[in-house]
Amino acid sequence: MTTSPKIKTLISGRGMLRLLGIFVLFAVSVPGATSDAAPKTASSEGNGNVNALDRLHAGLFINYDKHSQPLDNGDPSAVNMSLTINFIDIDEMNGKMTTHCWLSIRWTDERRTWQPQEYENITAIHLRASEIWKPQITLFNGAGDEDSFLVDTQAILTHDGQFLWVPPAVYTAYCNLNMINWPHDEQTCKLKIGSWGVRHINADYNKMEKGLDYDGLMQSTEWQIISGDTKFVPQDYYSYLEYTLTAQRRSNMYTAIIYTPAACFVILALSAFWLPPHMGGEKIMINGLLMIVVSSFLMYFAQLLPVLANKTPLVVVFYSYTLLLLGISTIVEVGVLYLATAKHKRRVPDCLKKLLHGKFGSWLFLSHFSSEAEQQTDKNKEMDEHVYDNADGDPSEPLDINPSEVPSSRAIQFEWALLATAVDRVTFVAFSLTFLILAIVCHV
Repeated sequence: MTTSPKIKTLISGRGMLRLLGIFVLFAVSVPGATSDAAPKTASSEGNGNVNALDRLHAGLFINYDKHSQPLDNGDPSAVNMSLTINFIDIDEMNGKMTTHCWLSIRWTDERRTWQPQEYENITAIHLRASEIWKPQITLFNGAGDEDSFLVDTQAILTHDGQFLWVPPAVYTAYCNLNMINWPHDEQTCKLKIGSWGVRHINADYNKMEKGLDYDGLMQSTEWQIISGDTKFVPQDYYSYLEYTLTAQRRSNMYTAIIYTPAACFVILALSAFWLPPHMGGEKIMINGLLMIVVSSFLMYFAQLLPVLANKTPLVVVFYSYTLLLLGISTIVEVGVLYLATAKHKRRVPDCLKKLLHGKFGSWLFLSHFSSEAEQQTDKNKEMDEHVYDNADGDPSEPLDINPSEVPSSRAIQFEWALLATAVDRVTFVAFSLTFLILAIVCHV
């Protein structure tokens, strides 16, 4: 069956019109393909900015694959990244650091360039993050996807092919805490930020020193950053930037709730040794109350601080040893109470009496007790001699003995009370040195 000449002419005419339409569309869309000879109409001048932006966008993203990494000088484009920190917080119980920050990410695409004079001097355009390629930034030492996220924001493309993407992010990273010097501790935590699919990722040193900025940090109620550093860590198939942050705890409040009570506990525990030896019940009661309060502080620390192997805070160690010393002090006071109040029938050994009445006793401030004891003994001797001189001398009486050789029971009790006082004073000196050494070791 043959086709008539009219039908052939019609088909060929339609094909020519279709080819002409495709050529016009290509000339309008591709950057730099517009004709300078065509005069501008009033409507085109009125909508010049919109038309130029549409033409530029259409021309830049013809055959654009947002899943392929852009090229720069024929090689995969390197990614430059800097970090601006806004706020940090450290969770001691779970060993995590939460960082609120902005990421400034830059890369180059050699195919996304244009001449601004061809598009009414447009030098930069804003693009949705969903329509362009962007590095999949990940926190490698993150504590979970539910605690860390990166917000998609618009990106900026300049006429020289430079992309800038500044998304806000919240990162929660694991942190190896060292609580030994709590509450005057400094914690060093690391953020390992990179991409699994990008091997070349660098710190943006041109934007800020070390690619890290925390000058605009919103002051936390408890933490402040005192230093930071950036290190590039290359791997076989990926790389990342390691940001090291050192944060110091603001510990002014802990002076009032930890150190002031600790000083009061020490003062009360030591002052109990200066009470008279026969007041052992009051001493034991003071130690018992102190032990209850110190135990309450230890339970408070157990709720406030995490359980860390070989890193127990020194403040907790100080309170623990204080509780132990209070227990020992209670045992000592029980012995002192027995020495001072028991009905002794024997005198204090002579070796101990020499110590109590010698220089050792004067060092313990026992000299005035010794003089009172001697005066009381002389008075008792005079009273006993007066009684026996007025009595009838009967050699058969059992009480016919030398009264000067038999001390009164009161004098014996006084000697033992003096010994109990000496034990209190020696224990006071020992405990004072122990608390001093403990405070120095524990930095209290």
